[in-house]
Amino acid sequence: MKGQHYDPFTEKKKGLFHREKEVPKETETNANAMAEALNENVHEHFSDVPAHHEANIRDEVEQEAEAAEMTADAAASEEKVEDPTPISEPPRAQDSTFNPKPVRRRYSHPISAMVAAGFWIRTVAFLIDAVVASAFAGIFASPVNALFLTEGSMAAKAVSGFFFYLYFVLSTYFTNGQSLGKMITGIRVIHPEEPRLSWTTVVIREGFCRFIQTTFVLLYVITAFSERKRNLGDFLSDTYVVKDALYAVEKNEGELFYAYEN
Repeated sequence: MKGQHYDPFTEKKKGLFHREKEVPKETETNANAMAEALNENVHEHFSDVPAHHEANIRDEVEQEAEAAEMTADAAASEEKVEDPTPISEPPRAQDSTFNPKPVRRRYSHPISAMVAAGFWIRTVAFLIDAVVASAFAGIFASPVNALFLTEGSMAAKAVSGFFFYLYFVLSTYFTNGQSLGKMITGIRVIHPEEPRLSWTTVVIREGFCRFIQTTFVLLYVITAFSERKRNLGDFLSDTYVVKDALYAVEKNEGELFYAYEN
């Protein structure tokens, strides 16, 4: 009974809130015995192994454990990583001064009334061109008529007429809408869908239609009463005669002059 007697002086003092779990004496004895047996067993089997070899073995085991943990962490992180491929952005204009033209609304005509050349200014341009075309025809038709044709015959008049209209065709095509008379008066022939007038447009307007209008001069009166001051050649070839300087401004500014229409 002495072994089981409680001695308050030898008992370790414990705080009110600090209590340690007491290990039974029998359990401590068994644990000490097992530890001694294990040490003896290890000493018997590994007594020949140097101490530094044992340290190397422990280091290898620890490194393998760390490598396994790192592999597991890497596998878990790969599942969470998103696709690093960046989304390609749309190409941007390299030129910082790029300024697209403003989009125009749908109007009945591609040019405003302020830009269209009037009847009288077109009449002045035609009179100047008529004088120049007559001189052009006289220079090139006279040798042909003198050598091959009788002066005053229908064939001679046809040759003179051919060179007369050829002047309008060539001057309008190679200057992109400006004969000499149009250059002086500051007007130009334009086609809304052709940045440069095509041969088909020029031949229809300055060849075929001009021949009809000079044969029937009253057809020029259509220009004075038509919208945007268009004549027969403009209607058939889908062209307009514009004031060159104002048209250049309107082409860059879009709807600038449409607001001033009546």
